[in-house]
Amino acid sequence: MADDFFHREMELFIDHRVDWVRYFRLSRPEPVNAVEEVETYKAILRTAADVCEDIAATAPGQWREEVTLVDGRVVVPPHIAAGYERLRAAGLVCLTLSPTYNGFGLPLVLNSYFLEMVARADASLMTIVGLQTGTAQDIEKYGTEDLRQRYLPRFARGEIQGCMDLTEAQAGSDLGGIVTRATEEHGRYFIDGEKIFITNGGADVHLVLARDASTFDQSRGTTNGLSLLLCPVNLPDGTRNGVRVARVESKLGIHGSPTCVIEFDHAEAFLLGERGAGFRAMLDLMNAARLGVAAQAIGIAEAAYREARAYAAQRVQFGGPILEQPLIKNLLTSMIINIQSARAFLYRTCALIDLTEALRTYLSSDRSAQDPDRARLQQQLDDNAHLIRFFTPLCKYYATEISNDVTRKGIQVHGGIGYMADTPAGHYHSDSIITTIYEGTSEIQASFALKEMAKGALFTALEQTRAELEHLRQEFPEPVEQVCVGIHWITEAVSSLLADPQYALLNAKRICKMVVDVVIAAELLLQANLSEAKRELATTFIHRRMLAVEMNARRIRAGDASRIKRYDRILGLADGGT
Repeated sequence: MADDFFHREMELFIDHRVDWVRYFRLSRPEPVNAVEEVETYKAILRTAADVCEDIAATAPGQWREEVTLVDGRVVVPPHIAAGYERLRAAGLVCLTLSPTYNGFGLPLVLNSYFLEMVARADASLMTIVGLQTGTAQDIEKYGTEDLRQRYLPRFARGEIQGCMDLTEAQAGSDLGGIVTRATEEHGRYFIDGEKIFITNGGADVHLVLARDASTFDQSRGTTNGLSLLLCPVNLPDGTRNGVRVARVESKLGIHGSPTCVIEFDHAEAFLLGERGAGFRAMLDLMNAARLGVAAQAIGIAEAAYREARAYAAQRVQFGGPILEQPLIKNLLTSMIINIQSARAFLYRTCALIDLTEALRTYLSSDRSAQDPDRARLQQQLDDNAHLIRFFTPLCKYYATEISNDVTRKGIQVHGGIGYMADTPAGHYHSDSIITTIYEGTSEIQASFALKEMAKGALFTALEQTRAELEHLRQEFPEPVEQVCVGIHWITEAVSSLLADPQYALLNAKRICKMVVDVVIAAELLLQANLSEAKRELATTFIHRRMLAVEMNARRIRAGDASRIKRYDRILGLADGGT
């Protein structure tokens, strides 16, 4: 099999599923030759693919090498440093950053391709590269022009790296528990406290979420009063700041990715955005990170599938390759269907975000002032923003759970050798596990998506999906009808959840799977005419997943919140046990 990192599936989406003419018309004040611009994007991605292929040739053999802490300095394994240097030398860091600050201004959907490629080559390296982009984006959006000019060109050149410091011992997903303190002293800000589980914590620039000291007691326990601050390890005058890496963690996977405990001892920092409004600014970074983790998960799954597929073709048992065994074919088919479905959902969501940002740019410019369609475009912007808040946690939830499933199946295809400590199959699974945990666990993502459903995002998504399906009904009558029946099952199930928030939370993951299944089904049908393989993928996915939608709907409708009481009894909680 060819190691095509910039593969055909990516190119098909670029060529057929993105309206580039409209995107450039909305986002750029000057006329743009869409064909030439997209070819430039493709050239960047082909270069990235070549570099990632080189990195992948050596990375698996270095998988067990750990990050170390030497005299307070974080030292990554040599292969991570070398991989980053290859990307840096090729200009492949901070690809979404504006050209004003030496970036490429790459659309998000294409950056997800890039992150997928890097993760497929080396999942640990991807965490560093992904945070490089996310940190720079938040500085570009919320920093002063002085901060942008001081840091962003250096980010784009790969001279400095970034990280985001959110988690504390008592504040994981519940960021209202943050007690790291930001104190304002004569117009300057200083941070005191400790952060844990900080990915790439040895970076030069930390984006820190801290509680404003002036409202500390009043805001404690809430996300109010949190500020986002840029805290450099070295201050602009060259002096060392009060930032210290206290410990580097040892993990089950992504061994080459630094995970650190960070201590701030009256470290000077610079405010990003408004004082006390850091939670909203942090959400931009976290949502981008969630989509990045989805891309990472898909990249790991792709690597695991290709390893398993190649092994099955050359492993001979009972007189032939195990690839010819029906059960192995079924495993591998399930793996590739899951990967392509997760990829379709992520690409669809990222393309929607790109279009929405282009719309926002256009509507905030003078160009839209006399546009007779302005009100309609504003409504489209609002609807898209609603869907994006809904789809972002769903993307992260779905892709990462898929990755865990695919990498586990990869071990199964390898049999006993897949369980050995030095084989890639086990490495991919160990790396994939973290994707369901960091940037919010799968359970947290499902609960976030449930909140957006309650605000009306579910019905917006279903109506949009119905409209897409109606355009496809004549061409694909049977699969379209199957998906429409799936939508019906969702609406029936939702009626059983609306009356009881606790029962809705209990079924949050189940209803999320159902929604994702029908949205992906529509997207796959929209791609079905691109190739015979795409048509087969769409019909097989719909046949499998619409049955699951019906089953999940029946389970939801058959139960109620009394199930929680049964769980209490099973867990010994009914009589006050803990």
